[in-house]
Amino acid sequence: MRKLVALAGLALLLVPLAVAQEEAAPQEQSAPPPVPAAPPVKKAPPPTPAWEVSGGFTSRGNYQPDGSKPYFNGFYASVDRNIFHWLGAEAEVTRTAKNQGVITGDARVYTLMAGPSLYPFGHRKVTVFGHALFGIGRESITTGPFAGFSEKTTTVDVHAWEIGGGLDWNKWHHWSIRLIEGDYGGANFTGAKTGGGSLRISVGAVYRFGFK
Repeated sequence: MRKLVALAGLALLLVPLAVAQEEAAPQEQSAPPPVPAAPPVKKAPPPTPAWEVSGGFTSRGNYQPDGSKPYFNGFYASVDRNIFHWLGAEAEVTRTAKNQGVITGDARVYTLMAGPSLYPFGHRKVTVFGHALFGIGRESITTGPFAGFSEKTTTVDVHAWEIGGGLDWNKWHHWSIRLIEGDYGGANFTGAKTGGGSLRISVGAVYRFGFK
């Protein structure tokens, strides 16, 4: 009987200890749901200007009746309307001149051309462009009075064309520097080299606006 009472008392002592240990045991927590990965951020393409107006210095070779090709210096001005980020429509005017002396005269060459302009990589910090332009050219030569002859101006109008391209450094938001433009074209005023062409090199500035 005493053993039974002792066992019952021991059981009563063990129950509170078991309950205390269960309460002290850390509760197992469920793992948090996985956080979905953020979608990759797509880099926005550089903005494309709707309009680009450019002007600067230009120098072109010009065939002469004797077969020589002196370089005439002057200016160019162009307007480009960008239809897409890679395609635009361009119009350009140039004026170059060279005084070749009393006999040969003071010669001035004008061209007015238009055509497509291409931007194979779009408009970036350094923009690569190309174009193909077609139009008209005019050469006016003024010879002064000499050996009894009075001053005379002769004008010739012909078809003109050029194909080329260059690099623009977009240094500021609206302003760019035309680092170089090289064109190969023809305006056969003399007929001395049928179908021939000459090189034209230009540098200048570009104003860009109407970004989209």
